[in-house]
Amino acid sequence: MRAGKRIRRSRDSGSYWISYSDMMAGMLFTFALILFMAVYQLVDLQQKKTIELETKEAQLSTQQSLLIDQESQLKDKEELLATTTLMLQEQQRELDENRTALTAAQQSLSLQQSKIEEQAALLAAQQTEIDKLIGLRSRIIEELRDELRRENLDAVVDRNTGAIAFTGAVLFDTNRNELKDSGKALLNAFLPVYIRTLMSEENEGYVGEIIIEGHTDTSGSYLHNLALSQERALAVAEYCLGPEMTELTSAEKQMLQRILTANGRSYADPVYKADGTVDMEASRRVVFKFRMKDSEMIDQMSAILEGQQGE
Repeated sequence: MRAGKRIRRSRDSGSYWISYSDMMAGMLFTFALILFMAVYQLVDLQQKKTIELETKEAQLSTQQSLLIDQESQLKDKEELLATTTLMLQEQQRELDENRTALTAAQQSLSLQQSKIEEQAALLAAQQTEIDKLIGLRSRIIEELRDELRRENLDAVVDRNTGAIAFTGAVLFDTNRNELKDSGKALLNAFLPVYIRTLMSEENEGYVGEIIIEGHTDTSGSYLHNLALSQERALAVAEYCLGPEMTELTSAEKQMLQRILTANGRSYADPVYKADGTVDMEASRRVVFKFRMKDSEMIDQMSAILEGQQGE
């Protein structure tokens, strides 16, 4: 009985240890499984974290690259802005200089405009004076024509210059410088009308000179004809101022003496026929001319004004 019980107890004890061993094995397996799962999860989590970290690092690297690019672009923009600022400053400086130059040019233009207006006013005044003097000369020429016509004197008055020419045949013999009686008679009739018209109260203030010009034909040398023309002009002047000229008063002769000149022109200004040949008889002449005071100024100003009008 005891033996059977021992065997049974041994069996029960073995079963117990087997069950305990199985239980421990199961628990160890379970622990191992739990540990494996924990390790697996830890590894998986670490991998995920690693991937996430790598992703973030990649993103960070990308963002850093982008930031670097942006910083580079910003630097380029800052440099461009600095360059643009310099250019704007330079342009502003040039603009200020141009504005200053423009202001100076406007002031200069204004000054020039003022001068032009002053000159225009002066020219207008001079033109008025010239027109007045030219009108006076035209009036004096018409008076001479009328007075000579009234005295039945056969003298042609140039409408433009007022010059009156007498042929040398009436005044002198060929190649001579002594006045003929016919010449003296002509001067006696002509000169009082001529002088009293030019030296009237309304005209004497404007007549600056009376010129007697001697002219010859083209035969002979220039110098011989120059001497002859001068001698003839002087002979006429001497007769006009001399005692034989009784048609003029002493006062008129004194007035004439102050403004009378005599010139010889040789054959420098011959008279031509219609066919272009020299008219020898017409070229031998004595010409009476009068010149208005400041006539040279009048001629110059007229030329200037005509030139400006032509422009």
